[in-house]
Amino acid sequence: MHKQNFITLTLIISGLALNPVMANAVFTTVTYNQNINDSVSSGISSLLYSRGLEKEAADEITENLVSEEVEDLLKGLIEDLESEKIVSRKEVLEYLSTKALHKENVDFHSYDHLVGMVSKIKQRSLENKTLKQLQKMAQNNKYIFV
Repeated sequence: MHKQNFITLTLIISGLALNPVMANAVFTTVTYNQNINDSVSSGISSLLYSRGLEKEAADEITENLVSEEVEDLLKGLIEDLESEKIVSRKEVLEYLSTKALHKENVDFHSYDHLVGMVSKIKQRSLENKTLKQLQKMAQNNKYIFV
């Protein structure tokens, strides 16, 4: 009986010790999935709204930058940039919101534009590995962003 109590106590303590770790992992996963599932246009619009624009104006400015056809393609590009650990989703959305606010065009099949975007976000010159990754993405985007 004494041995069984020891095993039970060990299992309970292990469960209590690992519970915060597991809860944190679940929270991180849920947060990450929620960020991915949010649309690019709603992210840009929310950033513009948080900067002081009216909601309708922010939505209209965002629609002028991101059409419905480009929405999924941008989401894929952002996921690629994030998975390659080049820049985060938040950084890209902030960049896009600035472009939308200034009514500047974005060209994601252009290698020069991708390099310019990432350089501006990181505020430093890029490594050769990053440049090669961006070149690959630009090549892929030429076929996607028609």
